[in-house]
Amino acid sequence: MLGFSLGLMHALDADHVMAVSALSNTKPSLKTTLLFCSNWALGHGGILLLSGVMLFGLGLNLPVEFIHLAEVLVGLLLIALGLLFFWRIKSQAIRLDEHHHGEVVHRHLHMADHFNESNGGGSVKQAHTPVMVGMLHGFAGSAPALALIPAVSQGNLSQSLAYLAVFSFGVMSSMLVFGLGLGFLQQQLQQRYVRLFNWQRYIIASLSVAVGSYWLVNAI
Repeated sequence: MLGFSLGLMHALDADHVMAVSALSNTKPSLKTTLLFCSNWALGHGGILLLSGVMLFGLGLNLPVEFIHLAEVLVGLLLIALGLLFFWRIKSQAIRLDEHHHGEVVHRHLHMADHFNESNGGGSVKQAHTPVMVGMLHGFAGSAPALALIPAVSQGNLSQSLAYLAVFSFGVMSSMLVFGLGLGFLQQQLQQRYVRLFNWQRYIIASLSVAVGSYWLVNAI
């Protein structure tokens, strides 16, 4: 219960939320947001389990310098994501299409991504990127996640890995709930309030740069 509860809270750290929000900002939809959230959580959980095996199974610990470097890279990554998606938003042509069926008029948002249209394999890269971002966050946040294990497992490797697995499950559960809320909000804005939808995309990109800058300053 302790591991699951801490996992629920850990997923909602500012850097985690901003990274997933910025990634889903590429082409917002409920399905895409949930996919990015789950892939991020898989990368994050995989690294924590690997760190647990190294530390409690093999007696190896990640160097402090490496963890510090991961913290710095998290800040740089958030800044880069924010700037990238400012550019991506500019490159996407967004328009509201109307279709007439007798007296009924249907309106829907159409988003043309010229970047992905001219570069093949975009969907594969989009699927892998959240996993790699989650792995980076796992490296950066491994020390706090591993700190309580000696107290709850008393040196037992199987209990240590079980704790990390439950912790990671808590992280994924919380991130999926967040993704469900974010994806639903974006979907509603897409369908009903196009101007607000555009503004929220710029806000997410701006917050990614701001949080990344703050994170980088503190890491350095």
